[in-house]
Amino acid sequence: MNNRLVAERLAKAIEAQDMSVFEEVHDRRIVVSYPQSGETIRGIDNYRAMLASYPGGLALAEVSDVHGQSEDVIVTSSLPFGMPIVSVSGADDSFILEGVGDYGADGVFNIAAIIEIRGGKVTKETWYFAPQFEAPAWRAPFVET
Repeated sequence: MNNRLVAERLAKAIEAQDMSVFEEVHDRRIVVSYPQSGETIRGIDNYRAMLASYPGGLALAEVSDVHGQSEDVIVTSSLPFGMPIVSVSGADDSFILEGVGDYGADGVFNIAAIIEIRGGKVTKETWYFAPQFEAPAWRAPFVET
C-alpha cells in the first residue's frame, strides 16, 4: 500500500473513530513525541490507551475533503481526536498536519504534527501545540488579518 493510501485510511479511521483501522495503519512500535512537554509515547498499546484516557472522551471526527496532487501527496480537512485539522500535506514518507484544538478553559491552540510513514505504516508522529494570542498593535501596518 502506498503512503497516500495509508494517509487516507488513517484519515477515515480518525473520522469513524475506528481504532482497529487506526491500529492497522500504525506500526506496533510507533513513537509519538510531544517535544513541548518532553513526553514520548512508545508503542500502539500506549498510544491507544492514552487516547482512550483523554478527559471527556474523543470528539467526533469528520473528514470533509481528501485529495492530492500526486501519488504520494494528500491534503485533507478533518476533525480528528477533538481538533479540526486544517490540512495534511506531504510527499514520499513525510506528512504535515495542521489544525486547531479547542481545549475549553485552557484555550485554543494551533497544532502541527510531522507524520512519518515507512513500509506502509505510520512509524513516528511529532506533535506541537501553540496557544493562540492576539496580534500586537505595532505589527498592524505590516500584516493582513
